[in-house]
Amino acid sequence: MTTNMVRESAKIYEFPVRDAARLKAMRERQTARPVIYESGSASWYHEEAIREAEKTSKQ
Repeated sequence: MTTNMVRESAKIYEFPVRDAARLKAMRERQTARPVIYESGSASWYHEEAIREAEKTSKQ
């Protein structure tokens, strides 16, 4: 019976190098603030929830 087992070492894969412009664009997308759109029909609900929260916090 053989006790010597040979295992292959891990393979190291190199990631593709990105050019500076693509890297800069990716970083800008990650740090950009989200855009919030408000519509007339949904904003009343939000405003009412704020008023209700203020009322309960004062009591």
